[in-house]
Amino acid sequence: MGAALRIAVIVLPTIVVWELIRWFAWRKLRERWQRSIGEWMRRHDVHLEHFRFIDRVWVRQTLLQDPDLDRAAADRAHDLGETVGQVRARMEQWLDEIVPVFNLFSYYKLGGGVATTAVRLVYELVFDRDGLDAARRAVPAGAVTVYVANHRSNADYVVLSVGAMKQVALSYAVGEWARVWPLDALFRSFGSYLIRRGERDPLYHRVLSRYLQLVAGRGLTTAFFLEGALSRDGGFRVPKIGLLDYVVGVLEADPEREIVFIPVGINFDRVLEDRNLVRETADAPPPRALDKARSFFGMLRAAPRMLLGLFGPAWLAAHRRYGYASVQFGAAIPVRSLMPDAAEVARLPRKARFARMARLADQLLDAVAAVVPATPVSLVCRALVAGEADVPGVRRHVREEIAELRGAGRRIAAGRAFASIRRARKNAADTHAELDDHIVDAEEAERVVDLALSLLRRRRLVTTREGRVLVAERDWPLVRYYARSLDAPKLRAADGPGG
Repeated sequence: MGAALRIAVIVLPTIVVWELIRWFAWRKLRERWQRSIGEWMRRHDVHLEHFRFIDRVWVRQTLLQDPDLDRAAADRAHDLGETVGQVRARMEQWLDEIVPVFNLFSYYKLGGGVATTAVRLVYELVFDRDGLDAARRAVPAGAVTVYVANHRSNADYVVLSVGAMKQVALSYAVGEWARVWPLDALFRSFGSYLIRRGERDPLYHRVLSRYLQLVAGRGLTTAFFLEGALSRDGGFRVPKIGLLDYVVGVLEADPEREIVFIPVGINFDRVLEDRNLVRETADAPPPRALDKARSFFGMLRAAPRMLLGLFGPAWLAAHRRYGYASVQFGAAIPVRSLMPDAAEVARLPRKARFARMARLADQLLDAVAAVVPATPVSLVCRALVAGEADVPGVRRHVREEIAELRGAGRRIAAGRAFASIRRARKNAADTHAELDDHIVDAEEAERVVDLALSLLRRRRLVTTREGRVLVAERDWPLVRYYARSLDAPKLRAADGPGG
């Protein structure tokens, strides 16, 4: 007994001292992180909404005490023959999935650092900072701000967040693919909300709508992808109207509130999942776990080559990797400019309301399509689909397409490879000197074609022989996939059921 007492006298104070040291060290480290994040945000003039820091317990309890959800839970219990307690238990489970907990360290240090490194390793990011600034300045104080984007890759979340990090923090609607550990915890700490796109229980959608209306009404900036799922053939999908309907539902309780949409166009020289997506389009069975594993290990196998690609001519560096990831922004669109009676529409019965929301979704998707940037690969693939079969013909077609797109106000993704061309145009504008547009445009088209063919040849999608560009029959679906990225939307929500 005496020995046990002596051990206790030694061990217990040691444990207490160790815990005090650990607590003190963790506290100092956390304070240092917070100071560094605060300095970074002040340096870049980043302003976050106060509601982003509200405790998730408060949000959860506010929704559980919502009278509207109380009535909906009672009605659902009656319909299913269950007790209200059973239905509310499911509601609590859904809220645990949906409600995020924003963490500055996760967003700006952990997530920001990892995401920025990953994007720089894989792509050269061409990001429209001026367009984002202009759109943000046009949003009136107190308005609900919603970024609406096209959906080409699961990397959309990453490239958009990395590019916008120094200007705005975005909360995304994230689908089922992120509902696995540790992605679920990570995305929630980034302020994103997880949703079940295939859930058929109407009460779930009522809970989700009340959550989105609560956070949007309190000023939280949110973003979602209008198509709801990745494009399978490269073109636009039918826009979904569920989340759009939830956001506009803010006007039901606050008719004078302004809602402003900011269109976001995203495009890639290479979509990481492109082969799997095109395979699904061709009515093949969905990719198995083994197919996804092969795709993942294929990316790992390419990592050394991508690292080596960081060396060599700067103009070719991006395309020694996976090319450009480009993000562009359109002008801010107040909801009442498209739907003057939006407050009245928010109060309509579901069927009539959804018919109006479908037209609104189509208009917003048109605005998104108008700002999708043209990347070198998309331009060259359009030339190939148009029937051009030799390099001079491809260059001529690309040059004409660039002129047409610019005339329509579209952007061309141009990274470091186009620095000399930008300087020539800027110097001519600054000095009022004459610029031979014919020569500069031809040089730009030539550079676009060289970059794209370099990437396509490395992927073995095309071969060039004696000045001709050859595409194997099996590779045409991928070529058409990239060509369609600049097409206007053809499928309309107003033509059929959406949401």
